[in-house]
Amino acid sequence: MKRLESILFFLLLILMPVAAETNVSVEVAKGVRLFKSGKYDAAYRTLKPYADAGNPRAQFTVGLLYDMGSIAMMDKNRAVEWYRKAAEQGLADAQYDMGVMFSKGEGIYKDLNEARHWYEKAAAQGHGYALYNLGVVWERGYGVRPDLKNAREYYEKAAGKGVAKAAYNLGNLYYKGKGVERDRAEAARWYRNAAEAGHPAAQFHLGWLYEHGEGVPVDPKEAKRWYREAAINGSREGAWNYGLLLEKEGNPEAGYWKKRGKR
Repeated sequence: MKRLESILFFLLLILMPVAAETNVSVEVAKGVRLFKSGKYDAAYRTLKPYADAGNPRAQFTVGLLYDMGSIAMMDKNRAVEWYRKAAEQGLADAQYDMGVMFSKGEGIYKDLNEARHWYEKAAAQGHGYALYNLGVVWERGYGVRPDLKNAREYYEKAAGKGVAKAAYNLGNLYYKGKGVERDRAEAARWYRNAAEAGHPAAQFHLGWLYEHGEGVPVDPKEAKRWYREAAINGSREGAWNYGLLLEKEGNPEAGYWKKRGKR
């Protein structure tokens, strides 16, 4: 009997930390949901004790509350403090946002090298938008000598993570022949990748390729489809070109779309 009691006591000692950790995860997840639903005060009350206790997800979300929560709570300096705590514990989302804050000079001095440092840490964990931002860094030469090969490689990795902006930028590289051999078919492939994810500029460019037969066969129906998608998603160029196609068909809606667009 005593042996059984000893075993049960030992198991209890093992399971107690697991139960406590599970409870923390549940409460932090609850706080994150409150943040996402716009209940900022409740999110702060829920998360702050866990952030103080060192939970990186709670620290990151408290940083978000100071960064982009209610106006009354906004404090970029404190946002950086909490992002840093979580970032130093290896949380990729926090590392990415540290990069953003350094790149913009929000809540901390502007330092493009520091921004790249944090993007690289997040990218090493497969963070899609960190990979994309590194592509931008290398394409445009933010704090580094421009290197289009590096840019393309980072864009490809980001696009593989579903980042539509990265696929669109790849389309631009191939369309213009920047750092790669000019290839309109490859441009169309990447524009399509981004367009199908809802990227309005990619939708416009894909429509243009179909209208003019660049990298794809001339296809007025597909051109019209993608101009319309671009227009609906806010592209003024898409709206203008969609209006022009409707005008050619004698469609009375042409004027409406042309007014929403621009030459």
